[in-house]
Amino acid sequence: MRQQYTSYDECVSFFKEAQKSNPELFSVETIGRTWEDREIIAVSITTNVKKAEEKPALFYTGTIHAREWIGIELSLSFAKYILEHVDYDPYLKKILKATTLYMVPCANPDGFEYSRNHFSFWRKNRRNNGDGTYGVDLNRNFSVGFTPNKNTSSNVYSGPAAFSEPETAALRDFVLSHPNITIALDYHSQGNVFFPAHNFIHEDAVDAIDLNLLACNMAEEIRKESGREYGVHMGKPPVHLISGSGREFYYSKGALSLVVEVGTRNISDYIEHMSENIKENIPALMIALSEVKNYKKTNSLQRPENFKAISVGAKEVELTWEYDDDKHRYFEVYRSSRKKGFAQTSNRIGVTKLKYFKDSNLKSAKNYYYYVRAVCKEQNVKSAFGQMVGVRTKPSESMFSKILYPQADKTGYVGEKTKKNREHFGNNSMFVGISNTKGECFGVSGFSLATIPENAKITSATISYYPMNRVAVQVESYGEWRVGQIDERTIDSIYSFDEIKNAKMLSFIGAPTESYQLTQGIWRTYEFSNNEIEVLQKSLKRREAYFRMEGPASLPLDRASQMMQWDIGYGQFSGGLTYRPKLDISYTIDEAKLDLLSSSEFTINEDDIKDTTLYSGYDKNGNKRYGCIEFDLTNLPDMENTVISNAYIDLEAFKINSKSTLRFHIEMIAPIDGSLSYEKIINREIIERIGYDVSISELEENSKHRFVFDKYAIQEMIEIAKTRNKIMFIISASSQNESSKNEGVNWLDKKRVKRPSLTLQYIKKRRNAPSKVKNLKHSIENGIVRLDWDAPEDDGYTGAIVVKNPFKVPCSPYDGQKLYGGSDTYTYDNFGDREVHKYYAVYSYDDVPNFSEPVFIEINS
Repeated sequence: MRQQYTSYDECVSFFKEAQKSNPELFSVETIGRTWEDREIIAVSITTNVKKAEEKPALFYTGTIHAREWIGIELSLSFAKYILEHVDYDPYLKKILKATTLYMVPCANPDGFEYSRNHFSFWRKNRRNNGDGTYGVDLNRNFSVGFTPNKNTSSNVYSGPAAFSEPETAALRDFVLSHPNITIALDYHSQGNVFFPAHNFIHEDAVDAIDLNLLACNMAEEIRKESGREYGVHMGKPPVHLISGSGREFYYSKGALSLVVEVGTRNISDYIEHMSENIKENIPALMIALSEVKNYKKTNSLQRPENFKAISVGAKEVELTWEYDDDKHRYFEVYRSSRKKGFAQTSNRIGVTKLKYFKDSNLKSAKNYYYYVRAVCKEQNVKSAFGQMVGVRTKPSESMFSKILYPQADKTGYVGEKTKKNREHFGNNSMFVGISNTKGECFGVSGFSLATIPENAKITSATISYYPMNRVAVQVESYGEWRVGQIDERTIDSIYSFDEIKNAKMLSFIGAPTESYQLTQGIWRTYEFSNNEIEVLQKSLKRREAYFRMEGPASLPLDRASQMMQWDIGYGQFSGGLTYRPKLDISYTIDEAKLDLLSSSEFTINEDDIKDTTLYSGYDKNGNKRYGCIEFDLTNLPDMENTVISNAYIDLEAFKINSKSTLRFHIEMIAPIDGSLSYEKIINREIIERIGYDVSISELEENSKHRFVFDKYAIQEMIEIAKTRNKIMFIISASSQNESSKNEGVNWLDKKRVKRPSLTLQYIKKRRNAPSKVKNLKHSIENGIVRLDWDAPEDDGYTGAIVVKNPFKVPCSPYDGQKLYGGSDTYTYDNFGDREVHKYYAVYSYDDVPNFSEPVFIEINS
């Protein structure tokens, strides 16, 4: 296997030969020498390479850790791809004309060769530490966050001082002398995950949106190529963040910087895995190169500001942003269904000159995330992205939605070989899969359904988990992770491995996640089918539901672990509420029905009005005759707490006097003040037609007909009911003949027994949000920001959601980091930095949920 990989000398020879054969495209320079006197090369690739420094550039580094061979192999393969395609690929040509690619194929030549020839698991360089030990971890030897470490035998020994090593000094000097670098990619293995650079505080920097989208766009290219899903994970500083890495140094010099962890082991089978990893990362590198020019330091294209949702409905969202007026500017708008989404042509939903966009045809009670950037058609560049907008569409008219979180003492895992399974609940992580040390492990999450009515009819449901570490999942084509609902009545203790393993399974939820789809930093969501919803529906009577996550039950050859770690949102080292498992349920309830018979009927002719008759058609002179119906609305339920889901009028034709092609329709008309007249009816204001026309032939086949209201007609009827006790409808005839005479339909029997009826189907549901909280204030308690507020005096108030956003006032409860949701009147920002500027917003909510306008405070302005 190792003979298929390239030695360092072969790598250097390849690039020097490429320079000889393509001197206009390739340039190779020595930027330093190692302890063992190997040259450290940097390769420049661009059209007219002599002008490389005049163009914005991507800086690629590989194999800074000796055993992580993907870096050097990918650099060679990408260079070969360029050589083979540059003559005929217009996309590649366009990119290389505008940008430069700098590559240090192997940042640790000594360590790499030692790994190849002596000790494959070697990680550091080959510095003689003078005490019988060798090596410094070069990715801990940069200046940003450098942390001294006296344990020279440690794999993460950081060296005697920052930049003490010739390799890191060479990289430093190269970056400092090339300010045109706008993106830096540092290639490692293993994990299939992107790690964006961090600012070493507990708050996002303004360009965190660009870092995440760069990573997500690259990940999407990989997914399109191979189906493999890469995670995007910024980490939890400062305890869990590495210090002294190249990533943060490059970022400190103004470059968008990512670490890319490739594959599932350091030195993988070349034919089966490494070659596939290389191939899928080439399109990812291409899209990174295409973004280089958009982040050049002389780019005057500003980032869109104050990007927000000004209206959120059940099926549409209205967005606005701020930007200086310029005839050469336009905007691209993107939508994602997940928080760490991409922004590419495939999910671009709008291109507009306006600073406004309306997104329609959305699903109700769903989360959506929006991105916007400006484009200058004159300079052919794009701006950085405006800050993301997160929203959740409202439930549809007759629907409710709930996001439920599991209880701490019912969320954790049980292991076959672990001794204290009870302590795994409510504590940091959920391990699922199998390993030599833990044995087989199952995740457990128990949800209370007490806040959902027993008579609810569940229409859709999903369950989601946040994967926080996939490094221990070492095989990509082995095993799957699936979630199922268990019958809790068949177990005595959820803390017993044997009982959870042998529990009766009621259903498995959605499609399983295969090992190559596992990521970290990207939610995994399992969607309930109709059959699985029926199982969950029965759980409403028991007022709780329990779910088991399972992974592979055996290990492949030569592997010690197929174990995935999931965040449970509880415990000192968890991510908190934001990363807690969640059960998202949409439901409706049984509808009530109200049948109203017409309160009055009359026929309006040209010369008179006839009460207790209902005729429509044409008189002997060809003038229209109108049937008028009134309904008394005084018995309607309270519209502030009622939603009409359906409305319709039933009519029956008692006598048909026509052989022609007459058609009839019903109109809801605006109230008419004063006495009725034929002239007022002719000049009536039509609010909306109800349902569809009915023809004579249809009435002859079936004398009864139903005219169904659309959503607009229902809304208008409700508005009339607010100020009027009655509502009027007109039955009007139409004919394709110009001279229809003495024909029509009588819609009422003589005794008024079978009068027209107006039927309303409705549910009890609040239409308006509860009152806002009061007296929001903040304080510092034990070094942590504490928020306090007063609950409103509102019968519909259920609780409050607290959201934090460093850049703007959150425009929805999903527009930022959720800190709290519940009925308490205080919370803490446990992961926040108290010194950083930010906004906190508190939203009141009810059982629908309807959300109030935010009450917010700004701190550290």
